[in-house]
Amino acid sequence: MNASRLPLLPALSSLALSAITLGWVPAVRAELPPWVYGQEQRQAPYVLELLVRSVHTTAAGAEPEQLRLQAQVLEVKRQPAAARLRAGDAITLSYPLPPSRPSGWAGPAPLPVLQAGERLPAWLAPDPFLQGVFQPAAGERSFGPAMESEREPG
Repeated sequence: MNASRLPLLPALSSLALSAITLGWVPAVRAELPPWVYGQEQRQAPYVLELLVRSVHTTAAGAEPEQLRLQAQVLEVKRQPAAARLRAGDAITLSYPLPPSRPSGWAGPAPLPVLQAGERLPAWLAPDPFLQGVFQPAAGERSFGPAMESEREPG
């Protein structure tokens, strides 16, 4: 082999190994630890007790399908000082329909598909693009049991 080509060999083999490795390693996603959801719940501007009245799926063309829910506020547990939600008010929630996951998929759980008639606590934020619409503020733990007491270890 020509001695002038030898210095390039380690660089090329390293580059090839990197390309092969990056191409063959699937993206790794893991479930978040409970304290992350606790932090997200603590940061949610709205904490409400809701009764889901209706659930609709909307197709948005190239966008993912959206769930659009109508809910009745049963109790306001937390809201910004300037907000004026009260028990009995009707609100709209909107969020993407959970994607289907392959068998054995490991990663964050999708947002639940709520059903009409469900009564549950909700950690919400205003949708920045749709006036008067709310969206989940704590990922998959935006609905259901409180995790606000979970703190980062250490």
